[in-house]
Amino acid sequence: MNKMSIPKLRFSEFSDKWKSNKLSKVAKVTSGGTPNRSEEKYWNGTIPWVSTSLINFNTIFSSEEYITKKGLENSSAKLFPIGTILLAMYGQGKTRGKVAILGIEASTNQACSAIIPNGTIHNNYLFQNLIGRYDEIRRLSNEGGQQNLSGSIIKDIPIRFPNLSEQKKIASFLSDVDDKITKLTKKKDLLEQYKKGIMQKIFSQELRFEDDNGNEFPKWEVKKLGDLGLTLNGLTGKTKENFGSGKPYIQYKQIFDSSKINIKDCGFVEITPSDNQTKMQYGDVFFTTSSETPNEIGTASVLLDEVEEIYLNSFCFGFRVNQSILYPSFSQFLFRSNDFRKKMIPLAQGSTRYNISKSSFLKLKVYLPSIEEQTKIANFLSDIDAKIEAINTNIENSKAFKKGLLQQMFV
Repeated sequence: MNKMSIPKLRFSEFSDKWKSNKLSKVAKVTSGGTPNRSEEKYWNGTIPWVSTSLINFNTIFSSEEYITKKGLENSSAKLFPIGTILLAMYGQGKTRGKVAILGIEASTNQACSAIIPNGTIHNNYLFQNLIGRYDEIRRLSNEGGQQNLSGSIIKDIPIRFPNLSEQKKIASFLSDVDDKITKLTKKKDLLEQYKKGIMQKIFSQELRFEDDNGNEFPKWEVKKLGDLGLTLNGLTGKTKENFGSGKPYIQYKQIFDSSKINIKDCGFVEITPSDNQTKMQYGDVFFTTSSETPNEIGTASVLLDEVEEIYLNSFCFGFRVNQSILYPSFSQFLFRSNDFRKKMIPLAQGSTRYNISKSSFLKLKVYLPSIEEQTKIANFLSDIDAKIEAINTNIENSKAFKKGLLQQMFV
């Protein structure tokens, strides 16, 4: 028996040799279409119309746009049954090659290939098979300015498969893993929504904390940022050749991605003895100075690790606070709160690229509780963050586990 026809990981009750055929031989491969946008009577109907933006290795139960029966009848759009697999032929970023399966009857645009398996192959098996071969399928793309997967390329994708009983068992097993990931993701989303809501109540002072004896903390006081600390410059005088090795520095993306700096993600920069660069330290807060949109300006992140030597990128500025007034862990949440963001966003200046001045920043005012209440708030919110991070780790581990299964269960 050809070893290439046997997967590395297989259910013990099966031993039959796997078969192989082109996708077009085991499924109907077609595509959708887009009704004329200028015809209002074709849109805002009841028929889901799916675009590639919704395709992300998922089951689709709803759509962002809907067409009418007339739109369906007067275009190349088609109504596909539940269980149809949609494969993105092209799209932005890493969309090309992604697949989804319809949990509803829906139409789709011409950028999606609709795959309807015949009796030879189970739709959930084929769906999981195509997920596992995402990178391989992307490499089949046409060469050119915009790489894409043509209908003929998709029809020629080779599919190896066992008998239907084994297909169903493989699909069911992998679907169980998907269900676990989905449940974990929903749990994470709910916890993030809870945190967002509780932060709103805390920083609007609707929710107050008490000391260990059950007594109220003092009223929050108004403080100008200029009275809380001073601003710090990022790296200066560095060229592209200076980066890649040397001392760690905090990158723009680290600040944008998280309210707490993960020092494992730092870049490296050469620092010479004659350099006059500012070293960052525990408790420093970092803000993005420049952004493509006003809503992203002044995004904050805090360094909560003790480090011997670390620097800051040149597209951000630091804020060294008086830690007897502002507890570092509390600033992690203060500067990401809706209340503070509403004050920061109007400072954005520009048209195509937005910037913020440090002098305007220092004039902003914030409400601060006592250090003792700050500590209580920070500990409470940090506990929620720890739970979110634990769930996220579980999600990533489950995804890695499934990826390993996909590599071993298909040939």
